[in-house]
Amino acid sequence: MTERGRSVLAIPVPAADPLLARAAEQSPGARRGLPAHISLLYPFLPAAELDETAVATLTGLLEPQPELQVRFDRCHHHGGFVYLRPEPPQPLIALIAALRRQWPGVPPYDGRFGDDVGPHLTIAIGVSPREAAALVRSVDAALPMAARLTEAWLAVFDGTWQPRGRFRFRDPAR
Repeated sequence: MTERGRSVLAIPVPAADPLLARAAEQSPGARRGLPAHISLLYPFLPAAELDETAVATLTGLLEPQPELQVRFDRCHHHGGFVYLRPEPPQPLIALIAALRRQWPGVPPYDGRFGDDVGPHLTIAIGVSPREAAALVRSVDAALPMAARLTEAWLAVFDGTWQPRGRFRFRDPAR
């Protein structure tokens, strides 16, 4: 359960919302409080630390980021964790690294999974091996899927996820 006052910095992936909706019909472990997304940093700063300076720093780091075109070719699972890997991952890895350099005291997932968690789109967490296998089959049937990543969101949990900021990526056509 997410604690109140926690924040997330994430990239929404609207193209994957229908896929997550189908997965949620299959498994309670696939129900999420946010739309489909790739987490950049979770948890990010506590809500009390999301001041003007933090938002200005995020703006400076995120808004020059060019929009990204990614694809999801295959669903993966590790234990009860079911996820998609974006291809190519390198631009997202570089963006996460830049954020980590700015906030070195903010390890992804509180450091539970090591210091280097690759970019991913979570389908389900904490499902049984049988549920994981069924979700992988179901999701794989809807792949490949392309997605255009155009912005990052900052959201804070206060019982539900509440938006605190949107950072639009640079359109390379302009």
